Amino acid sequence: MINDSSFRFTRITESPKERFFNIHQHSSYELVCIIEGSLNLTIDFQNFGLKENTVYLIKPGQIHQWSKQDFPNKCIACIFHFSKDFLPSYEMVNKLFDNNTLPIIEISPLIMNDIAKLSLMIEKEEDNSLRAYLLGAILNYVLKFKTSNTNLYYKDQRIYSLIELIDEHFIDEKSAQFYANHFELTTKRLNELCKKYLNKTLSSLIIDRNIVEIKRELTYSDLSMKEICEKLKFTDSSHFSKFFKKYTSYTPLEFKQEKS
Repeated sequence: MINDSSFRFTRITESPKERFFNIHQHSSYELVCIIEGSLNLTIDFQNFGLKENTVYLIKPGQIHQWSKQDFPNKCIACIFHFSKDFLPSYEMVNKLFDNNTLPIIEISPLIMNDIAKLSLMIEKEEDNSLRAYLLGAILNYVLKFKTSNTNLYYKDQRIYSLIELIDEHFIDEKSAQFYANHFELTTKRLNELCKKYLNKTLSSLIIDRNIVEIKRELTYSDLSMKEICEKLKFTDSSHFSKFFKKYTSYTPLEFKQEKS
Protein backbone atom coordinates (compact mmCIF):
# COMPACT_ATOMS: atom_id res chain seq x y z
CA MET A 1 0.00 0.00 0.00
CA ILE A 2 1.19 3.52 -0.87
CA ASN A 3 -0.38 6.47 0.92
CA ASP A 4 0.49 10.16 0.67
CA SER A 5 -1.43 13.41 0.25
CA SER A 6 -1.82 13.28 -3.54
CA PHE A 7 -1.64 9.57 -4.36
CA ARG A 8 -2.73 6.32 -2.71
CA PHE A 9 -2.42 2.80 -4.04
CA THR A 10 -4.02 -0.33 -2.55
CA ARG A 11 -3.86 -3.89 -3.79
CA ILE A 12 -6.71 -6.27 -2.87
CA THR A 13 -5.70 -9.92 -2.77
CA GLU A 14 -7.82 -11.17 0.14
CA SER A 15 -10.76 -10.16 2.31
CA PRO A 16 -10.14 -6.53 3.39
CA LYS A 17 -10.62 -5.08 6.85
CA GLU A 18 -14.16 -4.29 8.05
CA ARG A 19 -13.87 -0.54 7.44
CA PHE A 20 -13.34 -1.23 3.73
CA PHE A 21 -17.08 -1.95 3.45
CA ASN A 22 -18.27 1.29 5.05
CA ILE A 23 -20.14 3.73 2.84
CA HIS A 24 -17.71 6.53 2.03
CA GLN A 25 -16.60 9.29 -0.32
CA HIS A 26 -13.27 10.85 -1.31
CA SER A 27 -11.99 14.24 -2.38
CA SER A 28 -9.73 12.46 -4.89
CA TYR A 29 -10.33 10.61 -8.15
CA GLU A 30 -10.51 6.83 -7.88
CA LEU A 31 -9.70 4.14 -10.43
CA VAL A 32 -10.18 0.45 -9.65
CA CYS A 33 -8.90 -2.31 -11.94
CA ILE A 34 -10.45 -5.76 -11.42
CA ILE A 35 -7.74 -8.20 -12.51
CA GLU A 36 -9.36 -11.40 -11.27
CA GLY A 37 -12.70 -12.33 -9.71
CA SER A 38 -15.80 -10.15 -9.40
CA LEU A 39 -17.30 -7.57 -7.04
CA ASN A 40 -20.44 -5.52 -6.58
CA LEU A 41 -20.26 -1.80 -5.96
CA THR A 42 -22.79 0.95 -5.30
CA ILE A 43 -21.92 4.37 -6.77
CA ASP A 44 -24.24 7.23 -5.80
CA PHE A 45 -26.89 4.67 -4.81
CA GLN A 46 -26.79 2.79 -8.12
CA ASN A 47 -25.57 -0.82 -8.12
CA PHE A 48 -22.88 -2.03 -10.52
CA GLY A 49 -21.47 -5.52 -11.02
CA LEU A 50 -17.73 -5.50 -11.58
CA LYS A 51 -16.23 -8.45 -13.35
CA GLU A 52 -12.77 -9.55 -14.39
CA ASN A 53 -10.98 -7.22 -16.83
CA THR A 54 -13.08 -4.15 -15.99
CA VAL A 55 -12.23 -0.85 -14.37
CA TYR A 56 -14.52 1.51 -12.55
CA LEU A 57 -14.25 5.27 -12.23
CA ILE A 58 -15.34 7.35 -9.25
CA LYS A 59 -15.23 11.12 -9.25
CA PRO A 60 -14.53 13.25 -6.16
CA GLY A 61 -17.57 13.53 -3.89
CA GLN A 62 -19.40 10.46 -5.19
CA ILE A 63 -20.66 8.18 -2.42
CA HIS A 64 -19.82 4.52 -2.89
CA GLN A 65 -19.78 1.24 -1.03
CA TRP A 66 -18.43 -2.26 -1.65
CA SER A 67 -20.76 -5.21 -1.18
CA LYS A 68 -19.50 -7.35 1.69
CA GLN A 69 -21.24 -10.49 0.38
CA ASP A 70 -18.60 -10.74 -2.36
CA PHE A 71 -15.91 -11.57 0.18
CA PRO A 72 -13.98 -13.68 0.95
CA ASN A 73 -14.33 -14.75 -2.70
CA LYS A 74 -11.00 -14.56 -4.46
CA CYS A 75 -10.49 -11.18 -6.06
CA ILE A 76 -7.38 -9.36 -7.22
CA ALA A 77 -7.83 -5.64 -7.77
CA CYS A 78 -5.76 -2.45 -7.81
CA ILE A 79 -7.21 0.74 -6.36
CA PHE A 80 -5.68 4.11 -7.24
CA HIS A 81 -6.67 7.37 -5.52
CA PHE A 82 -5.09 10.52 -6.92
CA SER A 83 -5.50 14.26 -7.37
CA LYS A 84 -5.24 16.02 -10.72
CA ASP A 85 -2.10 17.74 -9.47
CA PHE A 86 -0.38 14.38 -9.08
CA LEU A 87 -0.36 13.74 -12.82
CA PRO A 88 1.82 15.49 -15.41
CA SER A 89 -1.29 16.40 -17.44
CA TYR A 90 -4.92 17.18 -16.52
CA GLU A 91 -6.12 16.20 -19.99
CA MET A 92 -6.28 12.44 -19.47
CA VAL A 93 -8.21 12.88 -16.20
CA ASN A 94 -10.70 15.21 -17.90
CA LYS A 95 -11.25 12.76 -20.75
CA LEU A 96 -11.60 9.73 -18.53
CA PHE A 97 -13.58 11.08 -15.58
CA ASP A 98 -15.71 13.81 -17.11
CA ASN A 99 -19.50 13.60 -16.89
CA ASN A 100 -19.94 11.93 -20.25
CA THR A 101 -18.74 8.45 -19.35
CA LEU A 102 -20.26 5.38 -17.78
CA PRO A 103 -18.46 4.36 -14.58
CA ILE A 104 -17.43 0.95 -15.92
CA ILE A 105 -15.12 0.26 -18.86
CA GLU A 106 -14.17 -3.20 -20.13
CA ILE A 107 -10.50 -3.84 -20.86
CA SER A 108 -8.99 -6.64 -22.96
CA PRO A 109 -7.21 -9.38 -20.91
CA LEU A 110 -3.88 -8.57 -22.59
CA ILE A 111 -4.08 -4.89 -21.69
CA MET A 112 -5.26 -5.69 -18.16
CA ASN A 113 -2.16 -7.84 -17.83
CA ASP A 114 -0.03 -4.84 -18.84
CA ILE A 115 -1.90 -2.67 -16.33
CA ALA A 116 -1.18 -5.26 -13.62
CA LYS A 117 2.54 -5.08 -14.47
CA LEU A 118 2.49 -1.28 -14.34
CA SER A 119 0.77 -1.42 -10.94
CA LEU A 120 3.61 -3.63 -9.64
CA MET A 121 6.11 -1.06 -10.89
CA ILE A 122 4.17 1.70 -9.11
CA GLU A 123 4.16 -0.36 -5.90
CA LYS A 124 7.94 -0.75 -5.98
CA GLU A 125 8.74 2.81 -7.11
CA GLU A 126 9.59 5.43 -4.48
CA ASP A 127 9.82 8.47 -6.74
CA ASN A 128 6.42 10.15 -7.02
CA SER A 129 7.22 11.75 -10.35
CA LEU A 130 7.86 8.30 -11.85
CA ARG A 131 4.73 6.93 -10.17
CA ALA A 132 2.78 9.74 -11.84
CA TYR A 133 4.02 8.77 -15.31
CA LEU A 134 3.28 5.09 -14.66
CA LEU A 135 -0.25 5.96 -13.52
CA GLY A 136 -0.60 8.17 -16.60
CA ALA A 137 0.26 5.15 -18.76
CA ILE A 138 -2.51 3.15 -17.04
CA LEU A 139 -5.04 5.94 -17.60
CA ASN A 140 -4.10 6.11 -21.28
CA TYR A 141 -4.56 2.34 -21.60
CA VAL A 142 -8.06 2.69 -20.12
CA LEU A 143 -8.83 5.61 -22.44
CA LYS A 144 -8.16 3.34 -25.44
CA PHE A 145 -11.18 1.26 -24.44
CA LYS A 146 -13.53 4.16 -23.85
CA THR A 147 -15.42 3.52 -27.07
CA SER A 148 -18.60 5.00 -28.48
CA ASN A 149 -20.53 2.16 -26.81
CA THR A 150 -19.54 3.46 -23.40
CA ASN A 151 -19.74 7.14 -24.26
CA LEU A 152 -23.03 8.37 -25.68
CA TYR A 153 -22.67 12.09 -25.12
CA TYR A 154 -19.85 12.72 -27.55
CA LYS A 155 -22.41 12.48 -30.34
CA ASP A 156 -23.42 16.04 -29.52
CA GLN A 157 -21.06 18.32 -27.62
CA ARG A 158 -24.00 20.29 -26.23
CA ILE A 159 -25.12 17.29 -24.19
CA TYR A 160 -21.71 17.03 -22.54
CA SER A 161 -21.84 20.76 -21.80
CA LEU A 162 -25.37 20.44 -20.45
CA ILE A 163 -24.39 17.76 -17.94
CA GLU A 164 -21.55 19.97 -16.73
CA LEU A 165 -23.85 22.99 -16.55
CA ILE A 166 -26.43 21.12 -14.46
CA ASP A 167 -23.70 19.86 -12.15
CA GLU A 168 -22.52 23.43 -11.65
CA HIS A 169 -25.91 25.15 -11.23
CA PHE A 170 -28.45 22.56 -10.08
CA ILE A 171 -28.70 24.10 -6.58
CA ASP A 172 -29.48 27.63 -7.76
CA GLU A 173 -31.21 26.85 -11.05
CA LYS A 174 -33.88 24.18 -10.94
CA SER A 175 -35.89 25.29 -13.98
CA ALA A 176 -35.38 23.98 -17.51
CA GLN A 177 -35.57 27.49 -18.97
CA PHE A 178 -32.23 28.55 -17.48
CA TYR A 179 -30.39 25.72 -19.27
CA ALA A 180 -32.22 26.26 -22.55
CA ASN A 181 -31.32 29.97 -22.46
CA HIS A 182 -27.65 29.09 -21.98
CA PHE A 183 -27.62 27.20 -25.29
CA GLU A 184 -29.91 29.73 -26.99
CA LEU A 185 -32.43 26.95 -27.61
CA THR A 186 -36.07 26.51 -26.75
CA THR A 187 -36.79 24.13 -23.89
CA LYS A 188 -38.59 21.96 -26.44
CA ARG A 189 -35.48 21.64 -28.64
CA LEU A 190 -33.14 20.96 -25.71
CA ASN A 191 -35.64 18.40 -24.45
CA GLU A 192 -35.52 16.68 -27.84
CA LEU A 193 -31.73 16.43 -27.63
CA CYS A 194 -31.91 15.00 -24.11
CA LYS A 195 -34.42 12.38 -25.16
CA LYS A 196 -32.42 11.49 -28.27
CA TYR A 197 -29.08 10.95 -26.55
CA LEU A 198 -29.96 10.23 -22.92
CA ASN A 199 -33.51 8.94 -23.12
CA LYS A 200 -34.43 11.44 -20.42
CA THR A 201 -36.13 14.81 -20.31
CA LEU A 202 -34.24 17.96 -19.36
CA SER A 203 -36.34 18.29 -16.21
CA SER A 204 -35.56 14.72 -15.15
CA LEU A 205 -31.81 15.40 -15.47
CA ILE A 206 -32.15 18.38 -13.13
CA ILE A 207 -34.32 16.38 -10.72
CA ASP A 208 -31.94 13.40 -10.75
CA ARG A 209 -28.97 15.61 -9.89
CA ASN A 210 -30.87 17.16 -6.97
CA ILE A 211 -31.97 13.73 -5.70
CA VAL A 212 -28.41 12.39 -5.77
CA GLU A 213 -27.17 15.39 -3.81
CA ILE A 214 -29.94 15.06 -1.23
CA LYS A 215 -29.08 11.37 -0.81
CA ARG A 216 -25.41 12.24 -0.35
CA GLU A 217 -26.25 14.78 2.35
CA LEU A 218 -28.68 12.45 4.13
CA THR A 219 -26.16 9.62 4.07
CA TYR A 220 -22.86 11.32 4.71
CA SER A 221 -23.40 14.60 6.52
CA ASP A 222 -24.48 15.59 10.02
CA LEU A 223 -26.74 18.38 8.77
CA SER A 224 -30.34 18.50 9.94
CA MET A 225 -33.21 18.25 7.47
CA LYS A 226 -33.71 21.99 7.71
CA GLU A 227 -30.02 22.67 7.06
CA ILE A 228 -29.98 20.36 4.02
CA CYS A 229 -33.11 22.06 2.72
CA GLU A 230 -31.45 25.48 3.08
CA LYS A 231 -28.12 24.32 1.63
CA LEU A 232 -29.80 22.95 -1.50
CA LYS A 233 -32.09 26.00 -1.70
CA PHE A 234 -35.53 24.47 -1.49
CA THR A 235 -38.25 26.95 -0.59
CA ASP A 236 -39.17 25.22 2.69
CA SER A 237 -38.94 21.91 4.53
CA SER A 238 -42.38 20.80 3.37
CA HIS A 239 -41.49 21.30 -0.31
CA PHE A 240 -38.16 19.55 0.26
CA SER A 241 -39.82 16.48 1.82
CA LYS A 242 -42.56 16.24 -0.81
CA PHE A 243 -40.01 16.58 -3.63
CA PHE A 244 -37.83 13.80 -2.25
CA LYS A 245 -40.71 11.43 -1.55
CA LYS A 246 -42.23 12.00 -4.99
CA TYR A 247 -39.08 10.77 -6.74
CA THR A 248 -37.82 8.14 -4.27
CA SER A 249 -40.95 6.89 -2.41
CA TYR A 250 -39.13 7.69 0.84
CA THR A 251 -39.37 10.66 3.16
CA PRO A 252 -35.92 12.16 3.85
CA LEU A 253 -36.06 10.81 7.40
CA GLU A 254 -36.95 7.30 6.24
CA PHE A 255 -34.05 7.31 3.78
CA LYS A 256 -31.61 8.60 6.39
CA GLN A 257 -32.68 5.98 8.92
CA GLU A 258 -32.36 3.17 6.38
CA LYS A 259 -28.84 4.24 5.35
CA SER A 260 -27.82 4.64 8.99
